[in-house]
Amino acid sequence: MTALTLLFAALPAAAATPEEITEQGLSAQRNGDYDLAKFYYEQAAEQGYDEAQNNLGYMYQQGLGGKTDYARAKFYYEQAAAQGNANAQNYLGFIYENGLGVKTDYARAKSYYEQAAAQGFAVAKYNLGVVYFQKLGDYARAKSYFEQAVAQGVAEAQDNLAIMYYQGLGVKQDYARAKSYFEQAAAQGDEEAAEVLREYF
Repeated sequence: MTALTLLFAALPAAAATPEEITEQGLSAQRNGDYDLAKFYYEQAAEQGYDEAQNNLGYMYQQGLGGKTDYARAKFYYEQAAAQGNANAQNYLGFIYENGLGVKTDYARAKSYYEQAAAQGFAVAKYNLGVVYFQKLGDYARAKSYFEQAVAQGVAEAQDNLAIMYYQGLGVKQDYARAKSYFEQAAAQGDEEAAEVLREYF
């Protein structure tokens, strides 16, 4: 993005709402112009718009248009999460679960995931299931969250429930139910589930 582009970009944005500015940022991001996307998001974020703050956090987390910067990602996610943005809450949970620029903290990860899950955010329910299943060994809670995520169509949650039934983790071993969950995941395009079905069923 050139300085001239920035100059002209600033003109319509000055009179636009934060929502409109963010839409311009999304358009620029989809076109691969990450500098311009950040330019728009920053304007909207400065006005306190949570979606723009979340989008900036994501760009810094993924290193879109520059180096990965978990500290700045966390900063913007926290601003959005404080306003109840479920996406940002989920991303903060992921940051703490995986120790991205912070000390790994499952308690804080759970807290953020729970905030997002309470708003019905399906991926946060799945992520809570993963924390309980893989990190804390609480299969009953893992199963509960995976089932909630499955009800909202999260294929990865179907995979995990299938594994639980296949291996008898916290449930009675049940190959038929395992196969059913793998089939549901495969029907949504999950290649790993399809591979398991070919190999083991």
